[in-house]
Amino acid sequence: MKSDWDDAPDYIRNNKKQSPWRTVVILGVGSAITWGLIALFAKPIVIDVNQLKQAIRVNGQPLFSEQPVQAQAPAYSEPAEPIRLPSMPLEPAQPVVQPPASKAEIEWMERMEAIATERAKNSFNDNNYRPKQPANTYTPPPTQIASAPTVSERKQRQVSRERTSKWIKSWNGGTNYLAEWISVNNYIDGGSVCANHRKGSIDYRECRKAAKQHYHEECKTWRARYDNDRKDHSDRMKQRYCSASSSFSPMG
Repeated sequence: MKSDWDDAPDYIRNNKKQSPWRTVVILGVGSAITWGLIALFAKPIVIDVNQLKQAIRVNGQPLFSEQPVQAQAPAYSEPAEPIRLPSMPLEPAQPVVQPPASKAEIEWMERMEAIATERAKNSFNDNNYRPKQPANTYTPPPTQIASAPTVSERKQRQVSRERTSKWIKSWNGGTNYLAEWISVNNYIDGGSVCANHRKGSIDYRECRKAAKQHYHEECKTWRARYDNDRKDHSDRMKQRYCSASSSFSPMG
């Protein structure tokens, strides 16, 4: 007894053969999800496309077929032989014969040479200009080396200070004042006269007035003494007091 397909149960008859494209879609979606998870949680992986194509199969046969591409070898051509041209014998160059110059041309060339020579005489440049030496020359005198100063010169250059303290009469002859001053190199320092009194006081002013009169009298005394004895000390004293008599001011 043979069974008929129509006699089979409904759940068996409904279980038809699945389409191969459904399997391809399921595999593709599963592969995409798997590689997406690997890309997020793993290191980068190099995917071989050829191996992926071979892994996808339908009914035991690969879905994508590979057709190897044959590389074409470049065509080889023999190099062309160079073309050789027949050599031609070279003819010798014929000399160029210049026609003889006319008389007018010769005269014109001579005139131009004369003008060029005249211009060269009147032009000055680095080749034909020679500066003349100056007619008057100055020879500096020989440099003299200063000799060391002698003992007497060193003594003269030294500053000598001498302090003088003396009782002098007042300018109106009333009282006496103790006056002090300093002589620098035999010249009385006007600012030091009567410095022993308080500056600006009555005694200070009266003392300086009396000093002015005292210097005038001492100048006349030492001048007369120097005229009699001609001594160096008399000359120094005359110079000291006569210069103070003319230059010292009590109000200074």
